[in-house]
Amino acid sequence: MTSFYVYCLLFAAIAVGFILYPWLKDRNAKKRFEVSNTNVIKQRIEEIKREAFEGLIDPEEMQTAIDEMKIALADETAFHDAQEKKAETTSLSARSAKLPLLIGAIPALFAAVWVYVDANQLSGLQDLVDATNNIDELSQRILVTPADDVRPEEFQKYALVIRQQLRKDPSDATGWQWLGRLRMSLGQTEEAVAAFDKALKISPDAQDIRMKYAQAMMMVGDDENLQNAKRQVSYLVQIAPENRNYRLLLTVVAAQLNDSDVAFANFALIKDALSADSTVYQSLVNQLRSMGASEGLLSLNNGARNGLLDNSSLDNSSLDNSSPDNSSLDNAPLDNSVVANGTRGFDVTVSIANELESKLPSTGFLILFAQDAISGSRVPLAVKKLALPQFPILLSLSADDAMIASLSLENAEQVTITARISVDEDVMTKPGELEGSLASVTVNDSMQAVTLIINKEI
Repeated sequence: MTSFYVYCLLFAAIAVGFILYPWLKDRNAKKRFEVSNTNVIKQRIEEIKREAFEGLIDPEEMQTAIDEMKIALADETAFHDAQEKKAETTSLSARSAKLPLLIGAIPALFAAVWVYVDANQLSGLQDLVDATNNIDELSQRILVTPADDVRPEEFQKYALVIRQQLRKDPSDATGWQWLGRLRMSLGQTEEAVAAFDKALKISPDAQDIRMKYAQAMMMVGDDENLQNAKRQVSYLVQIAPENRNYRLLLTVVAAQLNDSDVAFANFALIKDALSADSTVYQSLVNQLRSMGASEGLLSLNNGARNGLLDNSSLDNSSLDNSSPDNSSLDNAPLDNSVVANGTRGFDVTVSIANELESKLPSTGFLILFAQDAISGSRVPLAVKKLALPQFPILLSLSADDAMIASLSLENAEQVTITARISVDEDVMTKPGELEGSLASVTVNDSMQAVTLIINKEI
């Protein structure tokens, strides 16, 4: 940065020199002209006197010649003075135009500076320098031991560092994968899709990258991305037909595309591994029933209450029959091996304090989640997200709502339960959002009934 400013000052000095040089040159030329003419006249007068002394001309002729030289000098001086007056008149006219020019030049200068700063992203460059200098601290807060107060700006700065590293080594598939996950954390789904796409082109055999790529496209939710997600998951099923999680995801994306043949065929292969109590199973059954599936296809053959299949990667709302056009997924998980149980959890009655009712947004989302109270990890053990409802509302949190493989309510002892009202689907907190929480709630082998009041503004 220091060298950048030195170069700026150097180029500015050169520009000023180009402006001042013609003016200084003109002044020096004027002085040289005056001195040169006077010297020529004096030299000629001396020559005339010498000629008279040598007898070449008589004294009268000498005096006449000297007078003529003096008259010539006077005429030339008068002519030069007239030229100067004319130049001064022109200069006066130019000076009278300086004010309007100055008035126009000042906003033009500010506009040029703004365009330069904006085009060169100087603020972004400074963010990159700050993030690079604090990379160890950012890694600690975001990856190693996630902090509760990580701000969106810190995620953005960390993403800048990853982007800078990727410019140096664009073939780093892991870097592109991490960038995609950061983009998903920030709710930037289209950017996440682009990052996973680059990672997959570098490592086409990486099944985890292909899975994340498909999930990101399902979060975008338009027809083109859903079709591509279906192709990616179909490929995963082809190379690993025994993987039930792949078949479950294929069932979901096929249902979102109203592809009954693919959805019915794959659901028949994995339905008995699902938990009958899970909201994923119930929502998926409702979606398939609306597509014309028979009750024989939808019913579980083993009557199981405890499923064997991971469904933590799915957003229950994307399967809701009441919203067939909703094809988005919730925040992508970091793994895919949560065992659905449905016995350990909470039935949470969420209400809002009277003094905050007037601050409810006209549209928004209710996010309900549980975090481990002992470890202090900010990664949710269970989470639900839905369009802003009427309060009070009863919601359940269980292992079926887990986001991360090794972290769920199945292995938690104490949790903090939080309800947050957000104006968008971004999981990062923002000023003005409403929130309430229950601290250090003990988890046991039953569905406990608790009451949570949203009572503070962030």
